[in-house]
Amino acid sequence: MTIAALDATSRPSVAHLLVRQEDEDEFVLGNPATGRFVVVPEAGARLIELLAAGHTVAEVADVLEHELGEPVDVLDFVEMLVEAGLLDEREAAGEAAAPRVEEAEQGKKVKYWVVSKIPPWVVKPLFGKAAWTFYVGCLVATLVMFAADHSLLPSYEDAFVVTDIMLSLVITNVVVMGLAVVHEIWHAFAGAAAGVKSQLRLERRGIFTVLETDLTGLWALPPAKRYSPFLAGMGFDSFVLFAAVAPRFAYSRGWLDLNPHVVRFLAMLVLSQVGKLAFQTMAYLRTDMYLVMATATGCKNLHQVTRLGLKRLIRKLTPVEQTILRDADAKDLRVARWYRLLYLAGIVWMGWFAWNFILPAAKVTIGWAAGVMVGAPVFSFYWWEGIGLVTFAFVNLTAPLFVALRNRIRARRAARVAVAV
Repeated sequence: MTIAALDATSRPSVAHLLVRQEDEDEFVLGNPATGRFVVVPEAGARLIELLAAGHTVAEVADVLEHELGEPVDVLDFVEMLVEAGLLDEREAAGEAAAPRVEEAEQGKKVKYWVVSKIPPWVVKPLFGKAAWTFYVGCLVATLVMFAADHSLLPSYEDAFVVTDIMLSLVITNVVVMGLAVVHEIWHAFAGAAAGVKSQLRLERRGIFTVLETDLTGLWALPPAKRYSPFLAGMGFDSFVLFAAVAPRFAYSRGWLDLNPHVVRFLAMLVLSQVGKLAFQTMAYLRTDMYLVMATATGCKNLHQVTRLGLKRLIRKLTPVEQTILRDADAKDLRVARWYRLLYLAGIVWMGWFAWNFILPAAKVTIGWAAGVMVGAPVFSFYWWEGIGLVTFAFVNLTAPLFVALRNRIRARRAARVAVAV
C-alpha cells in the first residue's frame, strides 16, 4: 500500500502512540485508542521518538542513517504502521485524523465495558498482596479438602440440582452464566486497577463458547503488571470453589447440618468452578494461563507458531503459513518445542471432558426430553418442556459453530475493507 499524501516532507502524527521497552532490543509500539500493538526493534522506537518531536520523514531518515550507519526506509515503516492499524492515512501524512473504519461503521467511538471505567483506587484492594494471598489460600484449602474426601469431587450428575431436568438446567445455566459474568468482571476490575479499560465479547475456545474480556491495553504495560489482570478471574473462581466445598466438607464430617437441596446446589457450584479452573489451565486454547505463560516466556506469537509447527507434520502449509513460521521469533520457536506437548495434552483433555461430561449430560437431557414428548399429549405443558430441552441442548452443542462462523464472516469483511483501502 502506498499513501499518496505521504512523502519526505511529511510529519506523521505519532504523539498518541505508546512506546515501551519489552526486552533488551525490542519495544512494544501501540495505539491505546484502537487496541493495536506491534513489536519493533530499537531503531523503530527511535524513529517514533524523532517523529513525535516534529521532524519530517526526510529528517528522521538522515538522523537514523547517521546514528546507525545505514539507511532506514522511514516511509515504508510509516506505511507499515497504517497497515497494522496504529495510524490512519491522514495521521501518517500529518493531517487531521480521520474517523476509523470501525467508528465510521458504528457512528461512535470504541465502547468500553462500564465496569472497566471504575477508578483504580476503588478496585486495587481486590488485587493487592493480601487479596492474592487469600485467593491462593482458598485454592490450596480446597485441594486439601478434595484430597481428604474424594466424594466432594464433581460428577456430571451434579448439574441436575432437582429431579425436574428442565428446572435443573435452567438453575444450573443461570448460575453458571452469572458466575461467568462475574469472572469477567474480575478481569475488568483488575484491568481498571492497572489503568486499562476493557471490552466484553463472545468468543469460541475449541468446543466451548466463552465470554472474554478484551484487555489488549495490558500489552502497553510492563510484563510484571499484566499477571494480576490475567489471573484475576481464576482468583475469583478459587474463592467461589472454596465457598462451595467448605460447607459440604463440614457437612460430610457432621460439623454442619445442611438441607439436601443446599448440598445439591453446592455440588453444582463445585462442578461449575472445577470445570472453569481446569479450562483456564488449557493453555492451547489461549486461556488465562496461556497469557501468563506467554508473558513469562516473552513469546510474541506462541500459539500460532506451535499450531503451524504441528500442522506441518501432517499436511503442507500454505505460502502465508510458511512465511509466518520462517519469520517466527526465536523465543516462540524455542518454547514451542515443549509447548506443543501441552497443546496436544489439551486436545486430549478436551476430548475426555466432552466424552465424560458434555455427552453424558446431553444424552440424559435429550433422552428424557424424547420420553416426555412421546408420552405427553401434543401441545401440553410437558410436551413443550420436552421441546424446550431439545432446543436447549441443540443451542449449547452448536453455539461454538455459530461463533466460529461469525468470526469467519467478520474476517472476510475486514479483508474486503483492507483491499478497498
